[in-house]
Amino acid sequence: MPTKHAAQLLAAVIIAGLGLTACSQTTSDTTDAKESSPSAAVSTPAAGDSAKPTPSATPSIVVDGKQKPADLPADLPLPQGELTSVTGTTGTYVLTYTTPDTASALAAYTTALKSAGYEVDGSPVGVQAVKANVNVMVTKTPAALQVALVAE
Repeated sequence: MPTKHAAQLLAAVIIAGLGLTACSQTTSDTTDAKESSPSAAVSTPAAGDSAKPTPSATPSIVVDGKQKPADLPADLPLPQGELTSVTGTTGTYVLTYTTPDTASALAAYTTALKSAGYEVDGSPVGVQAVKANVNVMVTKTPAALQVALVAE
């Protein structure tokens, strides 16, 4: 199971993702609210744009993206539903999937993680999973699953 440090890191990623998602929803017409510090490269693909983040000297930061990050672990299953938000940076992301039945989606995702070889510890509202250097925390809201992951 995730170490205390990894669990704290995942919790911080989830909180940051929720905060950034909330901020981006209230400022849909401005790009300033979506930008990070000047020293970081920011990738915010336009609707329908399939461009991937551009590599830079500093890690790229994705805020309110809608594309699956290219650096996700190849064997990481993803939940059912529509990917509506991606926030994070290289190896550390929060992905939000909307689905009409989050309870069923969480159960199916838990099964998929186990089938992929992840060690899973779950509850009715969330799941923690670990495989090698990948820590995943999934939380369920009434309309969405949020997948926070750290790949070290």
